Amino acid sequence: MRSVGSINPSGDSREDFGGAQMLPLTLALAVAMDLAVGDPQWRFHPVRLVGMLAERVESACRSLPVNPKVQGGIFLAVTLLAAVLPLMVFLEILQVLRLGWLGGAITIYFCLGGKSLATEVTRVLSHLRSRDLDGAAEGLKFIVSRDVEGMDQGYLVRSAIETLAENFSDAVTSTLLYGALGGPVLAWIHRVVNTLDAMVGYRDERYSDFGSASARLDDLLNFLPSRMSALVVAAAGQIMGGNFKDAWEGAKEDAPKDESPNSGWPISAFAHALGVTLGGQTSYSGQWSLNPIMGKGPSPEVEHLERAISIYWVSYMISALVSLGIGGLMSL
Repeated sequence: MRSVGSINPSGDSREDFGGAQMLPLTLALAVAMDLAVGDPQWRFHPVRLVGMLAERVESACRSLPVNPKVQGGIFLAVTLLAAVLPLMVFLEILQVLRLGWLGGAITIYFCLGGKSLATEVTRVLSHLRSRDLDGAAEGLKFIVSRDVEGMDQGYLVRSAIETLAENFSDAVTSTLLYGALGGPVLAWIHRVVNTLDAMVGYRDERYSDFGSASARLDDLLNFLPSRMSALVVAAAGQIMGGNFKDAWEGAKEDAPKDESPNSGWPISAFAHALGVTLGGQTSYSGQWSLNPIMGKGPSPEVEHLERAISIYWVSYMISALVSLGIGGLMSL
């Protein structure tokens, strides 16, 4: 298989703007950069710039004389184009300089959040080990949308495992899978859509209509990665002494309980790989709701969070190897 644009008119093999023939190297370099540096807390981080752009586009779209769903659809289309076209120009310039593979690696690196997610959750673990619940809650506030202040240790442990599981699919598996299947542009499209969903994909009065287009596209793009994440976590659990079949079958049974078509897959896989129960009463903006119960066994304790982080790192490595294999096939 060879990507469109990877052969020039004279028939000589060459890189395309995404570095298709160098895709395995591109993916490997992106992973190495993430593991070595993590997601930089940079004011001009491309994802932050997308967020700033989206805020301006949202204001403009809401002033349009059409219904909120149409406004939201226009918001999605305009923001996507504004975020993706400059990237394509950037990669095309690097392609001319024979550096398409490097531009692709940098792009995929900025889409990854694997190390930073694990680092934040590990900080929470450190606070929990020392019984510093206020410190654990403060750390969780940066990576969860639920209320965490004033909650007990069990609630904080469960919240940390659930956010680690759910974001594994978004921050690692999805980026690597789409990077392998479609190169840096497809990985970036997923990251932009995921960012827009995080900003407007809420089922509240303000965003239920306006954010529906972003939410539905995010659901579509995460359909395959979420299920791949569950498979990877089940495999990682097996490597860590668990049972792949039990974790995978458990995930297939529990995931459909979640109202999201995707979130339940990695969460239920982690629950079964750990042998604990996740879900239950959870507070959002001061209102308690009952999340579906995932897994079987006791409520998670601090030692389960420690094991969850180990499973996460093994899962990251499996996802990276799978993506390299897919990237190798796509570059043939």
